[in-house]
Amino acid sequence: MSHGVVIKLLQVQLKENVNLKLKKENIMLKNISKKIALVAFAIVLTGCANSNFSHNYLMRGQVVSSSTDNMVVCLGLDDGAEVGQELTAYRFFETGNIGEGDETVERRNIGKVKIEKIINEHYAKVKVIEGNVKKHDMVQLNK
Repeated sequence: MSHGVVIKLLQVQLKENVNLKLKKENIMLKNISKKIALVAFAIVLTGCANSNFSHNYLMRGQVVSSSTDNMVVCLGLDDGAEVGQELTAYRFFETGNIGEGDETVERRNIGKVKIEKIINEHYAKVKVIEGNVKKHDMVQLNK
């Protein structure tokens, strides 16, 4: 092999390595951007925590309190909740996918709760009847 061919092959390999490194850095930047956006959203959510907007669109279905004998969800009379209804509980998990267009989180059902008492138009007391439901998990009212 001549020196010219060897140099050309090394240049091609170097270019491929640089392109691969740039792609990896681009994926990392996208992931960091998503995390920054999530933190910003959480800060905005905290500022709206006591508003009707927050209840109607951001907190609806969230487990807001959880202890051994008292679990409260953000679903009440205004949402059509009734004593005795069973709700599916779910949690979001990171998938570990990092490719462009890949889903980075997935929803997984983790159990069921049953409404024991309607507290008011926004909240209800529930008890876990299946699974391991925790504070910040979500429940879905099946109408």
